[in-house]
Amino acid sequence: MTITREHGRRIFALQVSGLEYRYHSTTPPSTTSLDSNIATSIAYIDQEGISSVGAFSASIDPSGGVGQYSAISITLQIDRKGGLGDPGVIFGRCGARSASKRSQLTGDVNRVETTINVNTDFSGLSYPRLLHIGSETIRASSATSSVITATRAQGNTTAQNHNLGLEGSFVPEVVTEITTFRGRRAKLLMAHRYPDGTVSTYIEVINGFIEQSPIVETGDSISLSIVPLTALIDTELSDKINQSRLVQGYHYFDGNYGSALEYAIGLGYDTDHTPPTLFPDVSTPITANTFNIKSLSPNISSDYLADFDPSLPSGPDRDEYIGAHPRYPKLKRFIQAPFNNAGVFTTALTFDSSFDGYTVNADSSPIDSLTATEITNSGFLNVAVNRYELKQHQLGTSEVKEWPDVLNDVLASSGPSTTQGLNGGVARWRLNSDNVIRVNKLSNSPFAAKVVLWNGFNGFSNFKQHIESEFGSASPRLYTNNGTSLNFPPGIGLYYPLDIGGENDPIPTDQGDTFTEITASTEPRNGFFNLRNIARGYYQNFESKILIESSLGLPTFETAGETYDVIVKFFDRSTQTTRKQTFIVTHETGATFGGQAVGRLLHIADFNNFQGNVSFADWQGSERVLIFRGSQVVEDNAGEIMLKLLESGGGDQVNGTYDVLGIGLNISSSDIDEESFLSIGASCPYTFTNQFAGDGTNLRPTFDSLLKLMGACLVMKRDETTGRSRLSLQSLGAERSTDTSLAIESGDWLADPAPYWDIYEDIVTQIKYEFDYDIDEDSFLNEVIFNNQEAINRYGGERSKITLSLPGVSSRDFGRNAGDNFNFFLPSSSRIFNILSNPLRVWRGLIGTGPSAFLDVGSYVTVSSPHLKGYSDSYGVTNGVGMIRSINQELMSEGCEIELLTTGLSPVAWNTSAIVSFISSSTTVVVDTNAFSRSGVSDLSFFDIGDIVDYLPQGDHDNAIIGLEIQSISSNTITFTSAHGISANKGTLEPTTFANASAIHQADAYLSNASNIINTDTEAQEFS
Repeated sequence: MTITREHGRRIFALQVSGLEYRYHSTTPPSTTSLDSNIATSIAYIDQEGISSVGAFSASIDPSGGVGQYSAISITLQIDRKGGLGDPGVIFGRCGARSASKRSQLTGDVNRVETTINVNTDFSGLSYPRLLHIGSETIRASSATSSVITATRAQGNTTAQNHNLGLEGSFVPEVVTEITTFRGRRAKLLMAHRYPDGTVSTYIEVINGFIEQSPIVETGDSISLSIVPLTALIDTELSDKINQSRLVQGYHYFDGNYGSALEYAIGLGYDTDHTPPTLFPDVSTPITANTFNIKSLSPNISSDYLADFDPSLPSGPDRDEYIGAHPRYPKLKRFIQAPFNNAGVFTTALTFDSSFDGYTVNADSSPIDSLTATEITNSGFLNVAVNRYELKQHQLGTSEVKEWPDVLNDVLASSGPSTTQGLNGGVARWRLNSDNVIRVNKLSNSPFAAKVVLWNGFNGFSNFKQHIESEFGSASPRLYTNNGTSLNFPPGIGLYYPLDIGGENDPIPTDQGDTFTEITASTEPRNGFFNLRNIARGYYQNFESKILIESSLGLPTFETAGETYDVIVKFFDRSTQTTRKQTFIVTHETGATFGGQAVGRLLHIADFNNFQGNVSFADWQGSERVLIFRGSQVVEDNAGEIMLKLLESGGGDQVNGTYDVLGIGLNISSSDIDEESFLSIGASCPYTFTNQFAGDGTNLRPTFDSLLKLMGACLVMKRDETTGRSRLSLQSLGAERSTDTSLAIESGDWLADPAPYWDIYEDIVTQIKYEFDYDIDEDSFLNEVIFNNQEAINRYGGERSKITLSLPGVSSRDFGRNAGDNFNFFLPSSSRIFNILSNPLRVWRGLIGTGPSAFLDVGSYVTVSSPHLKGYSDSYGVTNGVGMIRSINQELMSEGCEIELLTTGLSPVAWNTSAIVSFISSSTTVVVDTNAFSRSGVSDLSFFDIGDIVDYLPQGDHDNAIIGLEIQSISSNTITFTSAHGISANKGTLEPTTFANASAIHQADAYLSNASNIINTDTEAQEFS
């Protein structure tokens, strides 16, 4: 028996996901179509409890979009003596503290893991049993003192990632009872109980979730409010658990990018702006190898040349180095061209207090060595200053270090501590706790010591140009025992987290062009520089990993071909705006320091587009960086995009084929009519590429725009075969009698009130398309507006606009000029204007609740009534086709109020076709099952005995075999009344000419002539 019959009593059942108690509006029937078990070997406990059920109400926008559904209120009776299953007990629980037993997870659990580690012993409970984590219910088969073995996503729940967050400040709990009902999935089912006691098949009146905590009314009843799954589209697309932030106070150094500290050190002039200057003591013997030098300054000490080391490389004339080390004391004549390399190649400097000077020992073998005569006649000799050496220190290799403490640690262990040797220098520097860089001279010489830092490759280039133009100095180099090397290539050195800019300098980007020179003179022997800012936690672009506080629910190992989109939302100091960027990552692992966990490491894919990324940080005084899962679709049609957003809950196809994105609404494929999305999506000529962010993006604008573009609405359609209420797409403007769900005859209308007609006038005369969405700017870069000028004039200049925001549409795919825009959006604009630029006829009336059981908004029905009007002036409609725009269905009482829209267009669909796959005899052929139809529908179901068809050979339609009459159809085999003459398969069987086709085939699409006439006098119809 069917629920659509008028005679019987409607009964209801409430199933809350994961709840083993199922409540009925009457004594539970002994035999029903309902599932007997909630999980394997765990039966439902059926009991009476529902006292009232509210009406079902919904409406849609004729231009397309997501159906609007009102919540259904269900009231259950409380019996204080009712036991553990009484609604007052079950729905009266108030949070985790109400659970009889609970335990915290001791580790993350992804969506597919079946072993759950806990900190409480569950082994004393009976098994199998249901347990609950978040809004997911699991079937536990066994437990030890610390491990639960389970089957995931039981009782109509969906699998979730359960992660410990914020360094353990919130931890998911396993509980023995459901203690939070807000957001939990639920279904209200309805059946007819007939006078003989039999019960019809149950159908799902509503398949959705509880929108708020249960409400207790006067202590003897409790109410639940249930909204359908479409309401999930109004929720923010975010995974609050799978969001994280940068770890502050630590940083991961991969050993390649951003893992080395680089700076320059040099010696400057004394307070008189003079370099080290001495003169040969001509009163003592002078040779090319030995002589004495003295200073003009009286009473100099051994500190005068303490910054220099004669053992350092002196240049290519002596030791194959490309140039003399900046601290090598090569004595050159005071007046000498910079490019003249002649000088004294010092091998030792010995201070002699008896004459307040130095004894110089020199190597006279180099060709550029000064002779004794040249030394004697030189007058003065000096040592060049303002020459700089590079220092480079590795900060870490595949390890976490404390930040910014690692700077001082490395400078103390590897930085200069003396002026002597290759590892020495004229100064050292440290970072104080108050963001001040302190520079100390390492000698008591009268010459200033300078430390130079830069904020990027361009900053070093500007520094190099400065010393070349100002002092004629060569580019700084790093000196080692193996030779010299230049500065790091872009990205290798650490630069981003230290803001060395001055008060009026621009905020640096990754191509920073600023350098700063910090000078320490003799008195005092130190210098200071206040950093403008220092990052508390950061990522420098091109690093291979990002150190974050908590898990994003990603796998802990890399799988070939599997990647995940991670979106970083950060404050860009250079533009003073909040921006987003995407990284492609492969997995995440734990990060430790000193044996203690400090966070998680996101492993960035090698092929990530680093050129499109920038560095980011938690800067002092700015909003912290937010890191979360994202989802990207690439060149998908609109139907596939919506399926992916609906099903995805983390990927791995847990919910179905389209569960492939990192974030989504986490709806099981069993709750979705996938075929409706695919068939309607395939008819939409557009493909989309888009990034969806998990930071609170609302999907309704995206869904509404896609649906309007497709000419469809998203509804909860009840399947007449299974009784399930599933998310489905329904085409708009498809008023074909063959596609109607119900025929309402004149006698089917309830008499009071009688059906009546009206005018619907929510007109559209202007359409704005927004496209080329920029995720960084969070805005659309382009738009185009279509006007229906005829309708605007007709309505006295009134412009009624709808806006379609299409983040996945890029002008790169169709062109950037006005003509390209026009051609791309013209088809959808024509369809919308054709339907909505004119008033529409409305039919309203009441029918019985039983016949309306499978109706929903977007359904098409055939109606007849003498009280209704079509688009003519006369009364009376016979077999008119209308779409249900709104519905109000009384469930416990009688009556269903419907509002129908009819366009009067009666469009046609593609005509029937079938592909011949095998020629079995001279009169029979076998055809493909559903080459042109959706899954589960046979192409042959559109043919019938007596139909006249033609055979069009593949690639040779001019030589068609015409006039074949079908004698019989059996499975996929067609038998004709005579020899068919078909010699090659893969061609198509199609209805013959309009004049000779059957009536049912004449109702579908045929091409008209230039005068819009089919055959001789049939007017062309509109294609849907």
